[in-house]
Amino acid sequence: MYNICVQLILNNNSKSTDQLYTYGVPAELEEKVQAGKRVTVNFGRNRHIIDGLIVSVSSSWDIPDNKIKSIIDVIDDMPVVSLEMIKLISWIRERYVCKYSDAVKLMIPSMIKYEHSILISAKEELFAEISLSEKEQSLFEIIKNGSIELEKLKKIYAGKDIYALLDSLKDKNIIDMTSSEQQSGKRSYEKLLSLREYKTIDEYDINKTPSQIKIINYLKQNKKVNIKKIVNDLDVSQAVINNLLKKEILTQDLVLYEEEEETKKEEALMLNEEQTYACEDILNSKNNVFLLHGVTGSGKTEVYMNVIEHYRKQNKQSIVLVPEISLTVQTIKRFKKRFGNKIAVFHSKLGKKEKFIQWNKVYNKEVDVIIGARSAIFAPVKDLGVIIIDEEHEDSYVSSTTPKYDTIEVAIRMSVILNAKVVLGSATPSLNTYSMVLKNQVELLELNQRAKNSEMPDVEIIDMSKELDKGNNTIISEKLYESIRLSLGKKEQVILFLNKRGYSGFVSCKKCGYVAKCDHCDVSMTYHIKGNVLKCHYCGRTRIMTYTCPKCGSDKIEQFSAGTQQVENLVKKLFPKANTARMDVDSMSGKSSYENIYNDFKDGKIDILIGTQMLAKGFDFPEVTTVGVLSADALLNLPFYNSSEKTFQLITQVSGRAGRGNKKGKVFIQTYEPENYIINAAKNNDYEMFMKEELRLRKEFAFPPFINIINICVISKNEKLAVDTANEKYNELQIKVKDMVKERMVLLYRPIPHSIYKVNDEYRINLFLKVSRRSLQYVKDIMRTVYLDKDIENIKISININTDTV
Repeated sequence: MYNICVQLILNNNSKSTDQLYTYGVPAELEEKVQAGKRVTVNFGRNRHIIDGLIVSVSSSWDIPDNKIKSIIDVIDDMPVVSLEMIKLISWIRERYVCKYSDAVKLMIPSMIKYEHSILISAKEELFAEISLSEKEQSLFEIIKNGSIELEKLKKIYAGKDIYALLDSLKDKNIIDMTSSEQQSGKRSYEKLLSLREYKTIDEYDINKTPSQIKIINYLKQNKKVNIKKIVNDLDVSQAVINNLLKKEILTQDLVLYEEEEETKKEEALMLNEEQTYACEDILNSKNNVFLLHGVTGSGKTEVYMNVIEHYRKQNKQSIVLVPEISLTVQTIKRFKKRFGNKIAVFHSKLGKKEKFIQWNKVYNKEVDVIIGARSAIFAPVKDLGVIIIDEEHEDSYVSSTTPKYDTIEVAIRMSVILNAKVVLGSATPSLNTYSMVLKNQVELLELNQRAKNSEMPDVEIIDMSKELDKGNNTIISEKLYESIRLSLGKKEQVILFLNKRGYSGFVSCKKCGYVAKCDHCDVSMTYHIKGNVLKCHYCGRTRIMTYTCPKCGSDKIEQFSAGTQQVENLVKKLFPKANTARMDVDSMSGKSSYENIYNDFKDGKIDILIGTQMLAKGFDFPEVTTVGVLSADALLNLPFYNSSEKTFQLITQVSGRAGRGNKKGKVFIQTYEPENYIINAAKNNDYEMFMKEELRLRKEFAFPPFINIINICVISKNEKLAVDTANEKYNELQIKVKDMVKERMVLLYRPIPHSIYKVNDEYRINLFLKVSRRSLQYVKDIMRTVYLDKDIENIKISININTDTV
């Protein structure tokens, strides 16, 4: 019946369809099918029309022909997923215990992600001799009036048998069903206007209104311009433009994106001895994965750019990942100065259309460098040279949504599949990466000196309990205050770090102990001075600040634990002449917020910058001479196995923002635990000492990287259902792993409420397992059977391996 068949991953979120499906290919579509293209198919008893991604094409199969359905149409002209990325899809499914469809969606931008329409039309021949049933005739009468999209047809013909009838009409060869695919990008094309002819104003057949004259003169100077830009720049209406188009004075072109103005390139800096050795080793070593461990300000980025230049000359593309959007802005500017406009950008602030444009640039190999946050790892590169992951220790490289992948693990896997290099860069490498170095799985390269001969900053620990004894109740110590004053006097800049948003951490009644909590989440609300509101940082809900306790009626409501907004107010009072700004999630809500504040600080328009951990991630400002870590204890006591590691990394990274130019920097670490070994290791920039001690503790208490921790979270808006399901699944799992538990290959803990039990009206129950390395795959297979075999109504399952993310 068929000469060839295809295996598909269906675009279906159901757990029960998480497998490969075989479909036959009609003779007329044989030349179109190819692995990596998408097709439309009938699926299920009701024969719904859905999409599928072809993962393989074969001329032999084990299924009887009469059991194989036919594909309907091929959506794509060219593959949207490469053969190599299809291999990665299968690996991601196994590694992170997710569905095929979850992994596929990582690869395809939303603007072409299964957004086609099925177009149904009657064939042109006469069908008088073809016998139709009454229902078939009724449906055909609608179709023969003109081509119609399936979704519209379903609204006109409401019968549940519509798919069966369409199949029958197609089998009788009187209708066509094709895909009207939006991959062509019509919705994402730019409309560019230009003058059809260049004349004087008097020679044009127009009314010569001010708006018409403005448009014509503007286009004489600017040639082709985006229609929206004309409307905004000249403050003219669309109607005026339409009138000029109608008179054929203007012409309109549709292009996928406008050409950017070429950036003036800068010459590469001369590398020092350490940087030169690192570059040569990366390019010439037989190893594929490297850890570039360099102190803050050691010039890791110059090493990256030299490696990229090598692969550019070989006509290969490179991927550069950074952990924050704010760093993307800085990195783009720096890389454009080196490589011009041959750069594509991916991050969460881009709209669907913008992401689609960037995706096309990479797909068509119009760029040499792809820069972005973690999702950029899945850009459709054609010939990959190197993946660079800067600040590789950052948590943001682990996805918080399904599939919960680790970008570093994905990059290393890609290096195997694509034979590409991977460079992991950090001044404070993650303990997991460091352990791979110790096992000779990753090659270590070190940069121990700051570039440009700048000195490491002086670091001082401030005991805040002594500040209280001296009568200083503010969050800024006397020594930090004096250093800020001196820096401002020299026209230098200051960074103050506090890892807590808002004005105050929580609001409480001093009389009865009432704490203002979110009604929809099991957390206290944070006071924000802007708008005078309490805000939940989990679901985003707000309510007006109350000054009377709703529990006891007293007026003893007070704000506790300072946040960035409160620090900003305090700093403005202490240094009223300084220009102070804040960088946190609340102040960075606008699309260009990161870029604006980055440029203002770089240009010296901001004297003091206050912010959360986004300040710790690679900012390079040579005029910063004072850095204050306002509450070094904030992360130490969090209930995570890696809280010590994160504290050390944050303090070290923030400290590294000081003295990056030719001026000596000073760092003040404020704490109530001045003897803590973590804080002292950060003060002395003693990474090796900290890692040795931390590895010893992890091994003693059986934490990663010596063992795997798996967290299975059962989530539901129905509390009883969440609890019952968690217990039921625990019992199933317990039976299946009982022998492994006896042999101490698995430690299985009973279900417990999540530390934040309710978020956005959803209850969360955690189950934890500790699993030996050799047992991990077997346990994952069991978990898939127990938790992902079929859908559970009103229940969501979240699976994390060796992370704290839920």
